Amino acid sequence: MDRLLHDFRYALRTLRRNPGFAAVAVLTLALGIGANTAIFSVVNGVLLRPLPYPEPDEVVQIRQVGEGGGSQLSVSYPNYVDLRDQSRSFEAMGAYGSSTASVTAGGEGIRVGAAWVTSGFFDVLGVEPALGRVFLPEELGVAGPAVAVVGYGYWQSRLGGDRDLSDDVVRIGDRAYAVIGVMPPGFSFPAGTELWLPSDASLANQTRTGHNFRVIGRLRDGVALEQARSDLTAVARRLKARYGDDTRMSDAAVVPLREELVGRARPMLLILLGAAGFLLLIACANVVNLLLARMAARQRELSIRLALGAGARRLAVQFLTEALVLCLAGGVLGMLLAVWGVPALLAFEPGGLPRLDEVGVDWAVLLFALAVALGAAVALGLAPALRATRTDVRGSLADGQRTQTGGASGHRIRRILAASQVALTLVLLVGAGLLARSFLRVLAVDPGFRTKGAVVMDLWLPSPEDEAAKARTGRFYTELLGRLRAIPGVEAAGGVNVFPLTGSGGNGTFIILDSPDQVAGMTSFEQLMREPALMARLDRMFDDPTHTGSAEFRVASQGYFEAMGIPLVRGRLFDERDGPDAPHVAVISESLAEARWPNEDPIGKLIEFGNMDGDLRPFTIIGIVGDVRERSLVAQPEPTFYANSRQRPLKTFRYSVVMRGSIEPAGMIASARRIVRGLNPEVPLRFRTLEQIFSASLSAQRFALLLIGTFGATALLLAVMGIYGVVSYLSTQRTQEVGIRMALGARRESVVRLLVGQGAVLALAGIAVGLLAAFVLTRFLSGMLYDVGTADPMTFAGIAVVLGGVALLASYIPARRASNVDPMVTLRGE
Repeated sequence: MDRLLHDFRYALRTLRRNPGFAAVAVLTLALGIGANTAIFSVVNGVLLRPLPYPEPDEVVQIRQVGEGGGSQLSVSYPNYVDLRDQSRSFEAMGAYGSSTASVTAGGEGIRVGAAWVTSGFFDVLGVEPALGRVFLPEELGVAGPAVAVVGYGYWQSRLGGDRDLSDDVVRIGDRAYAVIGVMPPGFSFPAGTELWLPSDASLANQTRTGHNFRVIGRLRDGVALEQARSDLTAVARRLKARYGDDTRMSDAAVVPLREELVGRARPMLLILLGAAGFLLLIACANVVNLLLARMAARQRELSIRLALGAGARRLAVQFLTEALVLCLAGGVLGMLLAVWGVPALLAFEPGGLPRLDEVGVDWAVLLFALAVALGAAVALGLAPALRATRTDVRGSLADGQRTQTGGASGHRIRRILAASQVALTLVLLVGAGLLARSFLRVLAVDPGFRTKGAVVMDLWLPSPEDEAAKARTGRFYTELLGRLRAIPGVEAAGGVNVFPLTGSGGNGTFIILDSPDQVAGMTSFEQLMREPALMARLDRMFDDPTHTGSAEFRVASQGYFEAMGIPLVRGRLFDERDGPDAPHVAVISESLAEARWPNEDPIGKLIEFGNMDGDLRPFTIIGIVGDVRERSLVAQPEPTFYANSRQRPLKTFRYSVVMRGSIEPAGMIASARRIVRGLNPEVPLRFRTLEQIFSASLSAQRFALLLIGTFGATALLLAVMGIYGVVSYLSTQRTQEVGIRMALGARRESVVRLLVGQGAVLALAGIAVGLLAAFVLTRFLSGMLYDVGTADPMTFAGIAVVLGGVALLASYIPARRASNVDPMVTLRGE
């Protein structure tokens, strides 16, 4: 221990005598360690940390699988009940649906994340309420009492945190829900939920062809995942054999809940962690080069110590200790950078990463940083320590001050490290270049609407449960849009239930009718549940592929297409003729017209699409509009069907109104807010410009580009420093040779070319290796690129040229300085 403390004190004294070297080395290591620590904190919180439930590995997500192992979908309620009752592998099973509820609190409407859950939901998660209780079996069902469970944050902020819940209620529309329980702090499943309401069997959920619920289950003790899959597969096949085409489930998929939550985020996070690892390797290579250069300058000192009896092992331990001091200092500074950097990293995060509330710098992250620092210390100290054990004592003492080169092997190590830095940097820069080209391609995509000069107002109303409520909702939006259009400077205003680029809507199957008589007598699915003959007739129409099609279902108003700038291709748009009592009409997208009616005109076709909103009255297609990128800019336009919101208001409880005009957005927002407050002060509102929505849709690409681009730029700086250091060192070692060459008549330009050539060889070797490595590693970026190949030749060539040019510049500066030497001074040995 005494020797170890002595070595630490000696290392500190040595570094204190070389503050410039110590500062550069510590800062370089801090960048590498800090970047890795920050990224690992996210990886740890999202991917590695167990879910905050008892025995989290036993909680799974269950999906129904279509014919031939097709897409995995949410589960219809009858199928869920049969899976729950007939399977033997689960201790508990529950189902849920989630959305945003419009809750009235203190006379003001607010948006609250809500989940409608069945029996077994809380049993699966195994979480007890912090206060009160969860739902009783008799509270789950159509005729059950209006009760609710709230989140801890909602209880404190909206209900005052009073432990007596007897007087606490949550009002949604005209219905008041008595609060019976408060969940513990941090519990929010599904993510963002603050309110849980009972949901169970209802007439609307009896169809087996729907996809109404997400299902979770808790495995029994000792039951393996494969055993549970086999169990549910057997149940699904029995249901398919019994119900045939009445159910679309032929199999069931079972995946761990953690995999379901974080599986999509894993590739991007691992890529970012790999990029941070490359940056650390580049930083370590840079510091090793600095240590080797410093060791060469101390060659005579080391030789004298060896001649006086110091053991080579003793010197090696001192070099390792010096590297350890550097890495610990860099690790501490890196951890401080990570503590600052993690909040900044999360601020730039696009919102798609799950479990972000669990991300932070904790003991696991600090231990990771310590392990990285210790590993870097071993890597940094190894090369100088090996060099110290191979010092030629007699040669070094005989040559005196003139020979401080560190030997040919030292030169070779430094060249290899410099070339490695270039190779690793090129990989990072190619990755950043591919992401940049992909980002530019995405920016060039036409979204199908105009983004300039428009404001979007999001509203949340209670879901209409009967015809009277539907009529009130329709009148509210008619009055609202009429007043918005009367605002001076507003040119157009209209609404839609699912706004483009903000989320997925509903996709369903429609029936092409030959005449309205085919659905005569059919008004709603509730009616069909009571009349099996009508349901059988509708099912037979669904089974005829020549008269069916599929599309995204949207509910839009008059003025929506004009306000969005979506062009009319043929026919007409919604207008005043299309009132609530008029025949129901629809507008379809160009891609739907081309996909379903490639050789005929769809205008005038009759469509039955009631499975999306429960209303079976047929539509008449009146117009075709341009395609819109609904889900994202990188996804192809979906065939889309637009119903008229005045005629089909059921889906408009969540509604987005877009206003386009010549006035400033702030003016439109202020006027729209006053109008809504005048109509109904309890309606929750949110305002955004259309440009903000467009920009937010690019956040995932921007986030990846920002991080990998930052890593690449930092790596480029470190690589330039590495090449500059190597060429500068070699130029210094060849000072006498340069003096002799110039004394014999060599021109300064030829000397510069000679020395720059050394740097060029290093750069070319690194670029060659880097191109091969990038060709292999950039394949992992394929899922993050749009319209750009992972081996894009323009990106590879451009990055190689840029990196080569920067490397030549880094070589030219020390070469130019070395060529200014005075030959007479050099020959005199001064």
